Amino acid sequence: MKRTIVFGGWAVPPDALRDVFWGGSEYVDINRMMPKLFDRSLKLRDDWADIVVRERRLTPGDAYYVIGGWSTGAILAYAAALACPPKKLILLAATPCFCKKRNFRFGMRPAAINQMISALEQDKHTVLQSFYEWSELQYDPAAIPDYSVEELVCGLEFLKQADLRPLTPPPTVRPLFLHGTGDRVIPVSASKYFSDQVGGEHIELKGGHAFFAGQRMPPDGVEF
Repeated sequence: MKRTIVFGGWAVPPDALRDVFWGGSEYVDINRMMPKLFDRSLKLRDDWADIVVRERRLTPGDAYYVIGGWSTGAILAYAAALACPPKKLILLAATPCFCKKRNFRFGMRPAAINQMISALEQDKHTVLQSFYEWSELQYDPAAIPDYSVEELVCGLEFLKQADLRPLTPPPTVRPLFLHGTGDRVIPVSASKYFSDQVGGEHIELKGGHAFFAGQRMPPDGVEF
């Protein structure tokens, strides 16, 4: 049986991606999984990708039709696809490394993540509302899961610490990258770099971080 696995983003329920993919997809709320990827000192475990595979009961050799992900979820999706190659790999608003480093200039400053972490512990809803606005999503606290501060902090720590590089060897399938030209969370240059490094197909679309919100996908001319 063909399976489609879709990893959602930070602080956003994966149902937001239902117009991107199709009926029957398995939508993964990565926020619930995040604390399991860290040790007691809040250091990202070296085997975090293996934990993702085990948590989702992914098995190499199974007939995965699509593995997909958005934003933070795209990092998890890429790692899962390396372990369990699908027929298609679809990455939305993807980056191999969220934070700027000396050898990676496309990301956000780690200090900005630290500020979000500190603010979360004081006023979770204000932080989430700000993030939703930056992503061009509607924020309705009654309509999203009541994520714990621990889950959200671990998600931000994941963005600080996770780094898919070096991007060799590339996945066995050619990834499809979709990215909004007005993304204020992950610059389009980050996904272009990612795509170039792994031989992917890169498509830029109008919109912000959640460029898919309020419109049917895929865009004209793109076959999933």
